[in-house]
Amino acid sequence: MPSERTLGVATSFIDADKIAHKSGGTVGFYGTAPIAQATVAATTTTTATTTALQTDIDAIRTALQNLGLIG
Repeated sequence: MPSERTLGVATSFIDADKIAHKSGGTVGFYGTAPIAQATVAATTTTTATTTALQTDIDAIRTALQNLGLIG
């Protein structure tokens, strides 16, 4: 089993065999403030309208933006 390594927050790369994240922790990317894990509700119908699908897409977009993964 590989030894554990401390990951610095000021590095431009990560060299690790495994990154584990404990439940209830927070994460942020590209300088965003760390946040708790977001949830996105599933569409509840099999015949969703265009408006319902757009709402779902917007929820995913917002979750990704909050993490800093997309601008």
